[in-house]
Amino acid sequence: MMRLLAPTAQTVALTLLLCSATASAQADEPRLAATGAAPTPNAPSITSGGFGAPAPPPGQFGGKPSTGFSGEVGGGAMFEKIGEDYFVTLDLYNNMSIGPVSFGLWVPLRLRVWDREPDDDGVIREEDWDEVSDYARLLRFVEVNLGGDSWRFRGRFGALEGESLGHGTVIAGYYNSLDRDHYQAGLVLDAAIKYGGVHIMLDNLLAPEIFGLRVHARPTLFFTDNQWASKLVVGLSYSADTNAPVSLQGRPVAFLPGSVTPLVQPVVDDENNYVVSSSRNLPIVGLDFEYAIIQSKLIDLVPYIDINFLMDRDTGVGFHIGAFFNIRIPTPVGPTLLTRLEYRAMSQGYAPRYIDSLYESQRVQYAPGVATNSLGLPMTKLGWLRTNESGPNGWLGELYLDFAGWVQVGGTYEDFDGPNNASLTLRLLLPKLSIVKAGAYYMRRGFDDLEGAFDLDGALLNAWVKVRAYGPLYLAASYTRTWHVQDDGSYLAEGDFNVGFSLAFTY
Repeated sequence: MMRLLAPTAQTVALTLLLCSATASAQADEPRLAATGAAPTPNAPSITSGGFGAPAPPPGQFGGKPSTGFSGEVGGGAMFEKIGEDYFVTLDLYNNMSIGPVSFGLWVPLRLRVWDREPDDDGVIREEDWDEVSDYARLLRFVEVNLGGDSWRFRGRFGALEGESLGHGTVIAGYYNSLDRDHYQAGLVLDAAIKYGGVHIMLDNLLAPEIFGLRVHARPTLFFTDNQWASKLVVGLSYSADTNAPVSLQGRPVAFLPGSVTPLVQPVVDDENNYVVSSSRNLPIVGLDFEYAIIQSKLIDLVPYIDINFLMDRDTGVGFHIGAFFNIRIPTPVGPTLLTRLEYRAMSQGYAPRYIDSLYESQRVQYAPGVATNSLGLPMTKLGWLRTNESGPNGWLGELYLDFAGWVQVGGTYEDFDGPNNASLTLRLLLPKLSIVKAGAYYMRRGFDDLEGAFDLDGALLNAWVKVRAYGPLYLAASYTRTWHVQDDGSYLAEGDFNVGFSLAFTY
């Protein structure tokens, strides 16, 4: 039996999906996770078009590495509801940057103050510390950023918060620690020089299951130094879920009247994780091209083509053709408009952005209450893909507005032929206001009309606010609506919340 994620996993990391602050905003104003977790600075910003972006020109890799010293230390107390129980959560954290190296320390402690049925033993929430890997969360991340005018290097160990590969048509905004009960310490290595580069991602360095590798090159630079030669980028990628769940284990519980077929429920282990009955290695190979028609301080116009091969029982092929179009208005508040429009032509057995922000949960259970098999068991994402009868055409549109990092808002809409194949994602972040910081994330899959797009019973929703009360004292609150797995394997859509305070000191 493999370790799996229940849908409750989505609760903690939904706030982390609001990682759209600019790099400067993250350094100056680290974010406080809605669950009372430590701030998570240095998460990726919203890149051009959301998840995935054109390659930066060789002369704009980022300049010299930082030589400064800064940080934030603090702590707080939150009263929160997790599942059926209530907790007081105490947090201590320290985020520090020393030159090109930054790291975050985090000590969370959840104390159960109201134990509702079913009863749990112990005051301390056992799920937070019942695995060796859980102790790795004390060192939440270590990141190194180096670079010059024509080279760059980024290395990160720990929590992965929004990692994408290339244009984000296969791996798009991936998070490795959605589950509050199972922490994973991942690895990212991303390096580039004038002629090309390599990007490597592992979900868990100690027990890897999800892997991504992309190598890209500027082939014409080997023959000429003309400016046009640096504009063509060719990439080759290999991504895989080496243990992708195919189906869940079920158990008969009753016979329907007049039927010899028993009513089947999914098997749930002691930690409310679904038990998988079969899984397989699922590789995805991709080839991509881009050519920067315009890439300046004010405007980006970068068309691209991606061809991906998802190799299950029959290889599914996806053809993506799109363009990034970004405008940076040169005023003190901008705004910067980050847009993308993409057309997809797909064969059966292929799904775009297969490894996305919520994949750690959806690989086990896709679209709660909607995607079920003939026996009524929840479908894994690969199981859903094998039975999906979507049409061959689809498209994606994205629009994000960034007002100098003070207000960042936008969304993504995807749709392709077939019933219930639309997807909507909306994000809002106010990361730099000195008095109030706030954010919201909304995601809905599997609908056809506007009414279905905003049906909360089938949506993921997270909203949080943090208000400076006096000096270093902040008041904070959040609300999260997700699905929860019950002991009998059924779903219940309900909201969790927390309220509390924190103290933060910068140095």
